[in-house]
Amino acid sequence: MWKSSPRCVSDAAVRELQPFTLSDKPNTDFDFCELMWTETKETRIKAFESNFVQGVRRGRLHPTSFGAYMVQDSVYCQRVADSLEVAAEGEKCGPLKRFLEERKSSYERYYEDLFKLWHIRDGKAIGLGPECQFYVDTVAGVADKDDAHYMLVALIPCGRLWPWLGQKLNEAEHCFGAYTDWVNSNLNPNSKGYKTLQDMVNAAVSGRKIDKKKAMDIYSKCMNGEAGFFGSVPI
Repeated sequence: MWKSSPRCVSDAAVRELQPFTLSDKPNTDFDFCELMWTETKETRIKAFESNFVQGVRRGRLHPTSFGAYMVQDSVYCQRVADSLEVAAEGEKCGPLKRFLEERKSSYERYYEDLFKLWHIRDGKAIGLGPECQFYVDTVAGVADKDDAHYMLVALIPCGRLWPWLGQKLNEAEHCFGAYTDWVNSNLNPNSKGYKTLQDMVNAAVSGRKIDKKKAMDIYSKCMNGEAGFFGSVPI
């Protein structure tokens, strides 16, 4: 029933994207993305301890809360697809533009499927909660105002967080109940697709195409967006 989220880039997608990233290898051993991940440890723990994640873990999340999250998440994915389109349009022909276009298509396919599942005709008619709206606005602001490389930075927090959550859930005592299929489809602990994004960002950092302070600010806001959105629904 549930399709895999585009956040967890599949191995097949990574193989398709490999030609876009062959030249995007950092010329230094410094892993800036690992530093950003380490610096946001407290925020990702908040995401794990959130009502949504813990409710799913115990199989006790109220169906209304699950539905409220999923309807908003459908619209979130639509808005991310829009932001990816904006970022791609602002980039000249080349590997980064093609990469962003592929990501846009992936998010588009996903939200269109969710719209069918949740009977959503017009995503723009859905009122988002303040936490989800903050996240949407953060990503849109990056697409509108910043170099396209920063869009990659904005995508990494969810791309790495969701597999990490899957790992933590499987390590902990759990009974997903009715949410088992959703967890297996969306929180795949074996997903390594985020590494493609990290390779591109680390290469941009070493090539001085990205300002570290600005990237850290965007990364932190997007990780906060994840935690805040997960925590916005009651159990």
